[in-house]
Amino acid sequence: MARYTRSPEVNAVIHALVKDGWVFSQNGHGRITHPSGKYITVSISPNGKYAHKNVERDVKRLLQQLE
Repeated sequence: MARYTRSPEVNAVIHALVKDGWVFSQNGHGRITHPSGKYITVSISPNGKYAHKNVERDVKRLLQQLE
């Protein structure tokens, strides 16, 4: 599995999104882009035990906006 961030939990979330067609790019921070062109920004070195929950929440909000 590719290493997107330093957090294994966030890596698992991003890996699942990439398998679903999202695109990960990095320029200081990570950017996960939905096939529609909308994106969310994630930290490359997330600090805190809830970082993966925050990424999941942001993805859920983005998907709700696209409906």
